[in-house]
Amino acid sequence: MNPGTTASLICPACGQAFLSMQQSMEGMVQCPHCAHNALRSYFGTHAQVAGVAQVRRRVSQQQPLQSMLAPTQPQQEIRAISQPAAWPPPPPIQASANFTARQTLQHSQALMPTGAPPPPSEEFKTPPHLRRSPWRGAFILLAFTVVCGGALWLWWDSVNAPVVKPIADVAPPPVKAVVKIDPVVPKTQIARAVIPAPDVGAVAEDAKALITELFAADTAERRAACIHDAAKYSAEIEAQFGAVGDKKTELRLLSRIPGLPQTLPGGQQVPLFKLVTSACTNGALIRLEAGADGKRRISWPLLHETHAAALAAFLKQPAGEAAWFHVGLRPSHGLDIAAELRPRYITFDVQVSAGSEPHFVACVERDTPLGRFMNRESEWGKSCLARLLLRRLDIQSDAPCLLVIDCEGAPER
Repeated sequence: MNPGTTASLICPACGQAFLSMQQSMEGMVQCPHCAHNALRSYFGTHAQVAGVAQVRRRVSQQQPLQSMLAPTQPQQEIRAISQPAAWPPPPPIQASANFTARQTLQHSQALMPTGAPPPPSEEFKTPPHLRRSPWRGAFILLAFTVVCGGALWLWWDSVNAPVVKPIADVAPPPVKAVVKIDPVVPKTQIARAVIPAPDVGAVAEDAKALITELFAADTAERRAACIHDAAKYSAEIEAQFGAVGDKKTELRLLSRIPGLPQTLPGGQQVPLFKLVTSACTNGALIRLEAGADGKRRISWPLLHETHAAALAAFLKQPAGEAAWFHVGLRPSHGLDIAAELRPRYITFDVQVSAGSEPHFVACVERDTPLGRFMNRESEWGKSCLARLLLRRLDIQSDAPCLLVIDCEGAPER
């Protein structure tokens, strides 16, 4: 073994000697016996330990001799008694400068070289399962605050609770009689609410039977039995359906028109039917009316005017004349007339056939009793049947216009 590359070190922890190749004082050295790990300067060498042991041995030999001698004897006598004359005088004991320091060292520090810095103290770390959470104190303080707040609230509630006084027998105040005043409802609205809806199926069966009999009748009496109040219109009935031979009017189609128009005024729902004949390809309008005997029959004015196109013929006459007509009405925006005239009139689309043609526009002055009446009684998006007094109106428009002068059933102005 090469003594120049190895050094004999003494572990300051267990006191065992071992060899190490670490020469730098700043290098790390680990004891093979106890696995103590520290800098090279913290391990003592074999020479340092031997010097310390020799000094301690000398001191321990001289202390008992000094304690046994009397303090009054001279120093020369002590030396003569303790040593023979032939012995050479021992060399004077030179007190080591580090003697006091070595006496105060602990066992594990006695093997360390004098003047070396103390070993670094190993910091004790608490195991994870024994460590306290940093939020524990805050949680305890919060729980304590909540408990104290609850107790304070209960105390305050009990102190400030209202005092319940016994209720004395007090007579209740007199109850005033409440008189309920019903709002004024127009008669037309009351009639609409009371009138029941018609049996459309039964009405359709009656219309089919009456039209079939009307075109199959070969006498005036049979034809009159199909018309409501036929005595007033016997001449018109015979002129239109009493012809025979090639001039006889033939039945082409009978169908029901979707929806239930309402009468104006009154609001009674009326089923309408479309009648197509050899003389009327656009289709006439048919409605039934109940007579005094309770039987339903054909309303002649509507059938006659729509089958003969009476309104279209009236518009070909000179302006200024007025006449009554049974028509179907539907409220409109008045897009057929000029924009500057729309604020003046309330407009309606007029239907005088089962088809879309011919197309007429009925205008009624807005700021008049009749205009307010028709605006109130009609409903937007719904059709109605009315008998109107009409006159031709010459204004700028896209369709023939009629001025409504009066409406049958309207209140007197």
